[in-house]
Formats: sequence, structure tokens, C-alpha cells
Amino acid sequence: MVNAPGWAAEVRQTATANLDRLPVLTGEEEEWRFTPPADLGLVGDGPADGPAVGAQLAASAGPRSANLTLVDGAPSAPALGEVPAGVIVAELGQALIDHEELVRSRLYSLIGFADRPGALNAAHWEGGTFVYVPRGVELLLPTETLLSATGAHGRVTSRTLVIVDEGAKATVIDRYRSPNLPSPVTVSTATEIIVADGGELEHLSLIEWGAGVRHHARITASAGKDARVRSVVVTLGGDIVRVEATHIAAGPGSDSRALGLCFADDHQHFEHRVIARHEAPQAYSNLLYKGALKDQSHTVFFGNLVVPPGAPGTDAYQTNRNLVLNEGAHADTIPFLEIETAEVKCSHAGAVGRVDDEHLFYLRSRGVPEDAAKRLIVLGFLQEVLEHVHLDEVRRELEEAVARKLS
Repeated sequence: MVNAPGWAAEVRQTATANLDRLPVLTGEEEEWRFTPPADLGLVGDGPADGPAVGAQLAASAGPRSANLTLVDGAPSAPALGEVPAGVIVAELGQALIDHEELVRSRLYSLIGFADRPGALNAAHWEGGTFVYVPRGVELLLPTETLLSATGAHGRVTSRTLVIVDEGAKATVIDRYRSPNLPSPVTVSTATEIIVADGGELEHLSLIEWGAGVRHHARITASAGKDARVRSVVVTLGGDIVRVEATHIAAGPGSDSRALGLCFADDHQHFEHRVIARHEAPQAYSNLLYKGALKDQSHTVFFGNLVVPPGAPGTDAYQTNRNLVLNEGAHADTIPFLEIETAEVKCSHAGAVGRVDDEHLFYLRSRGVPEDAAKRLIVLGFLQEVLEHVHLDEVRRELEEAVARKLS
């Protein structure tokens, strides 16, 4: 970060020092047994820089209040459209200077640098996104950030900070996209979301990397009193992707919904670790993740509902279902509950299955070819998550991307 204020430079120095003293991840740790940390660039120097691959990445289909493009994580000024008075959409590095009073107390408050993945991101990020929606303001059009990779840099790192003030509303899209790359690239992203009392946020993470990319993503959202947070993570691209999503019910009456969809093929490996932590009473959360997989791919879901003492009236649900399309593909599902208070409603469910032969027979008996029948069954299976994407053009785009993978 060029011209970063003193406090931000000190954080970077501390994070860099932490990398030297923190234990190296071996992959033998319980939380890392499915995805090798070295493959995500969390051990060693990461991949070397390689030749850049130029590609024209498609722009968003719908109107946006602001667009920001980060090529290989490099900082870039946003293109602003219709932005109400008081709303700030800026490149995060510049926001450290221009909006220090908003950023300083919140940046690193949800995703710190006391562990190796957090320290790596804090030490290396150069560009990112800052979104602030002031009290009572509704941002009618979404913001969108595109983080792309060309292969010119072996390590790509970015960070996002979203603040939705009391009674404000917004939709924020983070899109990750690249062409197929001839040399490996590791990507680290950290997204901190703070929604104040009565605020509402829809956050979309669209992971659409080409081959060669390995992505470690952290998303942590805090919902204040009576706040509403809906997070949708769609994972379709990349060689190895691990998403760690944490939703914190920080205020009573908050409503957090963590939704996810993934479709893995070839030798892709996707891991999603999703946690809902209830720190206030009378809060609601719902974790719903669905996955489809084929060829020799592997998906992992780890979910946990955490209710510490002092959160009575918690209403929390967790569901993960996976559809395996052929022999050789493998899905692991691990649902957890950690309940330390009484008077709660909590449930979890996980399932792995194959395409129902009766459904397939029904469609084929009515003249639908087998490949088309499987496509319809898979799209129907994933629709429970897709219907939570309220932007029509994004939902259609995702349905088309899933159909392409099926074909």
C-alpha cells in the first residue's frame, strides 16, 4: 500500500512479524485435514510469477451503482454510477487515507492477523473494496467488484470491508474470475461485513476462476440488533477452493442466512466451512448449502452452529445436501452443533446421494434424453439456493453456468 497511514503500516509490520513466529501449517491439523495448506499458498513463498494470459472478462449484465476491477489484486479506482449522498464506494487502500475515521476501528475487527491465513492476507494485500452505506439510506443498485488473475503474479491478495449503518440497505457483489492459466496462482481474500442495528445486506460471492487458480476465502459477517444478512456463496471455478464463512449474531433479533451452491467437475476440490455463532438471544440463523459433483471431483462441507452461554431463544438450522453424478466423485459432509445454553431450537442435517432413478426414468419415459434429464434434475436440486439470488440477471447467469458444466 503506497502512502498508507502510520497505523496501517504498523498493522502490516505486525502481520509480517506474525508470519515468522506462528507455527507452520502441516495439514495434519484437524481443521486442515481435507485441504493441504501448501496448495493454498499458506506455506512457503507460494507459486512464482508466470506469463500473463490476456482475456476479455465479461462485464455485469445489469446496472450497478459502482464497479471496481482489481487485476491481480492491484488497486484501482471505482467507476461510480447512481450513488446516494453519503454512500462511499472506494478502493480500500485509498479509503485508509480518505475515510480513516470509518475504516480504522473496523478493519481487521472480524478477520484479524493472529493466525497464519489472516496474517498472510493482512501482510500482503494491496488492493480491495470499501463500501459504506450511512444510516437510513437504501442503495437501490448493487455494487460489484471483479477480482481477476492473469497469471503474471503467483500470489494475488485482496480485502473487502462493508459497513451498513443503522436501518440502511445494500447489495454487494464480489466476483472472482480468470481465464484458464498455464501456471498456478494462489489467491487470498478476506471480507469483513458489519451490519448495524436494523440494517439489511445481501452479499454475493461468485467464484468463477479458470483452471490453475487456488483460492482461500474468508467471509465474516456481524449482524446487529434486528439486522438482516443474506450471504450467497457460489463456487463453480478454480482447481482448489476453500471458503470459510462465519456469521455472528451480535444483536438480539438478528437474522443471518448463509446460503451456498457449488458444482465441481474434473479434478476440482471445493471445501466450505460455515459457522453461525450466536452471541445474542432471540436470534435466527439458517445455513443451507447444496453441491453437485461429477468426474473425479471432491467436495467438503463442514458446518457448525455455536450457541455459547447467554443466547436463549436461539433459532438455528443447518442443512447440507450433495448430489453425486457418477462413480469417482466424492462428497464429505460434517454437520456440527455446539450448544451451551438452554431454551434453543437447533437442528442439523447432511446427506450425500445420487440422481434418483425414478426421477430419471420419469423424464426419459416422456421423451427427454438422458443428458437433458440429468440437467433438469440437477438444476432443480440447486434451485433451492438459486432462488435466494434476488437479482434476476445474476440468477440467470448462474443457471447458465451450471448448465454449461453439466454439458
